[in-house]
Amino acid sequence: MPIYEYYCDTCNTIYQFLIRGARKTDDLQCPKCKKTDMKRVMSGFSTTSSKSASDDDMAAMANIDENDPRSMAKAVRKMADEMGEDLGPEIEHALGRLESGEDPEKIEQELEEMGFGNEDGRGGTGAPSPNRDPGLY
Repeated sequence: MPIYEYYCDTCNTIYQFLIRGARKTDDLQCPKCKKTDMKRVMSGFSTTSSKSASDDDMAAMANIDENDPRSMAKAVRKMADEMGEDLGPEIEHALGRLESGEDPEKIEQELEEMGFGNEDGRGGTGAPSPNRDPGLY
């Protein structure tokens, strides 16, 4: 079922939307504040139950060279492509830096300072984790 999650930074809440047929994601709005520029976020469900990743893909991911920034960037891009996720400009910039061979720990530290440090990718500097609305819109 095509259920996608979107984050409203005004409400600090993640909402689930059923997207099928002619429904356009440009028309989505926050159920609470009616804001229309919500950001699509990676669903916890999609990251643990993706059927598009083959056994070969999973084996390749297990063999990533943690000391090779280019290998790490390639793996992240592959996962995002398979899940159809838009990583956003900050992560794209970080991946470009990894691909050029920069130190992953330095990049990670800078991302955390920008607020990309906790498990949902937001608020790494003490900002509260977003709420999850139980509804389906």
